[in-house]
Amino acid sequence: MAARIPTPSLSPPPPPPTMIPQNATLPGRINTATRKQHTELNRLLINRLPLSLPPHQETPLLYSKGIVPFARIFILFEIEWELLTRQVENKPASSSSHDQELREWLANLRPKGLARSHRLRNDLKHLRLVAGPTMFDTPDLGTEWTRKMRSLVRSKPHVFVAFAWVFYMAVFSGGRWIRQQLANAGPEFWTQQASTLQVDKGEQSPLLELPGFSFLSFDGDQDGEDLKALFKTRLADAERIFTEEEKQGVVDIAGELFDRSICLVTELDRRVSRQRILSWIPTILLAVVGVFGLVLGFCWNGGLVRGL
Repeated sequence: MAARIPTPSLSPPPPPPTMIPQNATLPGRINTATRKQHTELNRLLINRLPLSLPPHQETPLLYSKGIVPFARIFILFEIEWELLTRQVENKPASSSSHDQELREWLANLRPKGLARSHRLRNDLKHLRLVAGPTMFDTPDLGTEWTRKMRSLVRSKPHVFVAFAWVFYMAVFSGGRWIRQQLANAGPEFWTQQASTLQVDKGEQSPLLELPGFSFLSFDGDQDGEDLKALFKTRLADAERIFTEEEKQGVVDIAGELFDRSICLVTELDRRVSRQRILSWIPTILLAVVGVFGLVLGFCWNGGLVRGL
C-alpha cells in the first residue's frame, strides 16, 4: 500500500521565538522583542503616507486623521510624566527606597525640549483650521485602554521608559523620513493658501518647520540630536536601577504600544475605505438611473412599450 502523502499545511509554521541575549541592554531588549511589530508598522506607514499627500489629496484632512490618535498617546503619557516630575520636585525624599530612587531618576530622564505635546497641540490647532473638525473623526484610543495605561504608569512608573523609547525614538528615526515626505508636499498644501515662502535651491529648513508637522522638529542647531544623545546617556542608568522584573515589564509594554499603533493604522484604513465606498454610492446611483433611463427610452422608441 502506497504511503500517504501528508497534506500540506495551509499556513507556514510560526517563527521561532526571538532570542534576546543575556547581556543585552534595555533598549536592545526592546528592539529585539519588537522587531517584527516594528517592521510591520513601518511597512504600513511607508505604504500609506503617500496616499495622504498630493497628488492623492488636496487638503491635509487624511493626514490629520492619521496623526490625531498618536498625538493623543503622546499627550497622555507626557501629562502623566509631568505629574510625576512635579510630585518628585514638591515632595522631598523621605527615604532611600527603590521606588523613590526610580521616581527621582524618571523625573530627570527627559532632557528639556524632548517632550512633544506643546508642538503637537499647535499642529492640531493649525490642522483643524485647514482640514476642518472632521479630522477628529478618527480611531479612538478607547476608554478602557486609556484608563489602563494611565493606571499603569501611576502604579508602575518604570513603564514610562517603554513610551519614551517607542515614541521619542520614532521621531528621531522614521520621523526624519516622514518629515521630509511631508515637507515635499509644499507650503500651499499645509496652509491651503498661495505661498510666498522663498526657498533657495537645496535649502529645506523652512519647509521642515511648516505648521502641521512641527512636532517632528526640535529647537536648536542640532535639531534634537543632542537631546537624543543625552536621553540615551541617562537611560543607561536603567541597567543599574531597574530590577529584572521592571526591565521585562518595559519590554512587554513596548510590545503592547506597537500592537496598539498597528491597530490604529489598520482601523483608519477601514474607515477611509468605508468612506470612499460611501462616496461612490451617489455616482453609482446616478449611473444606474442613467442606464435605466436609456434602456427605458430605447424600449419606448423601439416600439416594445407601444406594442404592449
